[in-house]
Amino acid sequence: MKNLFKDLFYILFVVLVLFFISDQPSFSRTLKFAQISDIHFSTVRDDNGYKLLSKTKPLLQDAVCQINNERNLNFVVITGDGIDRPNKDSFLALTDVLNELKYPWYYVLGNHDTTTDGFLTKKNILNLLKEQNPNYTFNSTYYTFKPKAGFRLIFLDGAKNKGISSNGILPEEELCWLDDILKKSKNDVVLIFIHFPLLTPFDSKNHEILNADDFKSVLKKYNMPIAIFSGHYHMTKITKRGNILHVSTPSLAGYPNAFRIIEVKNKHDKVIFNFKFMETNLKDFQAKTKILTLGGARYYGKPQDRNTTVVLIKK
Repeated sequence: MKNLFKDLFYILFVVLVLFFISDQPSFSRTLKFAQISDIHFSTVRDDNGYKLLSKTKPLLQDAVCQINNERNLNFVVITGDGIDRPNKDSFLALTDVLNELKYPWYYVLGNHDTTTDGFLTKKNILNLLKEQNPNYTFNSTYYTFKPKAGFRLIFLDGAKNKGISSNGILPEEELCWLDDILKKSKNDVVLIFIHFPLLTPFDSKNHEILNADDFKSVLKKYNMPIAIFSGHYHMTKITKRGNILHVSTPSLAGYPNAFRIIEVKNKHDKVIFNFKFMETNLKDFQAKTKILTLGGARYYGKPQDRNTTVVLIKK
């Protein structure tokens, strides 16, 4: 009988130890970051419809201040259209403000960021990013790294190489690269950052990814938790489709003049995404953009598109 009690005590002890370990950081890792999209930073004094181009600098400075007051962020991502017109002066002015961030920042290209017939080609903007941002050590406009164990970050370049267009496209070479990275990341939580959403928040043929089906075909090969963070449509939307979470973030230059703080908890059986919606403190500017924006409520999104928690189950 004494041995039986000893065995039961030992089993109970092991169960408690395993339970305790399963709730520790090695099993439950956290990543926290900010996403800003469609800043449309401009040095002009005139506004353009619903975008307060003349106020983009104070709007961005306010966002930077709010982000710097957040604790324990790992990084900040600008998901495209950081500038409104692809010129060097605007981009350098943008990076001057972004360098006021106390956290590392990363960048993906949008359709407003680059041109094929002016100075700000992809090659030149890549060189400027490397010159202006000490954290940008990559030799391409699409890149990847692991910020900590259990997480894989992938930054995609969907901006077209030819012509002026609001459509996105992912070249075959980039899709093959993505496929190769995903093969190596089957045990990770994968966070993809791209200007152009794969799942569009509303129909707009001249804004969608032209080869979206090819993009989907690559992702369908993998069942690990994947989250795709985008902008472009200036809309607040969060949608879960199977193992993929699609996150559209609105414009800082137009209503609702907001960005996101996202916390991702990687547990042994699931991934928990906590979203915090951050609106500008410059309420006079926000009130003006709301008046100028048709269907402002749609761009603001529903409560579950702003402050919410979403869970992806690991398979």
